[in-house]
Amino acid sequence: MSAAQVELSDPPSDAISALKFATTGLRLLVASWDKYVYLYDTTESGGRLLEKFEYRAPVLDVCFGDDDEEAYTAGLDWDVRK
Repeated sequence: MSAAQVELSDPPSDAISALKFATTGLRLLVASWDKYVYLYDTTESGGRLLEKFEYRAPVLDVCFGDDDEEAYTAGLDWDVRK
């Protein structure tokens, strides 16, 4: 098995605190200290940004739920969101 490298389009503007690949490996969630969660499509070269979600405080962790369409986040605003 060889590792693939993906360069993200529109990367976070501050430190990345967590990242998780979906079980299918087709999507990537990124939590950042810039108060955003980023969702990327990794099937295209450049890791195309699909969604960018704004929070009140830095986001510390992310994970996918039952499938690629469900995600959970936790941040310094004391909220866990779905």
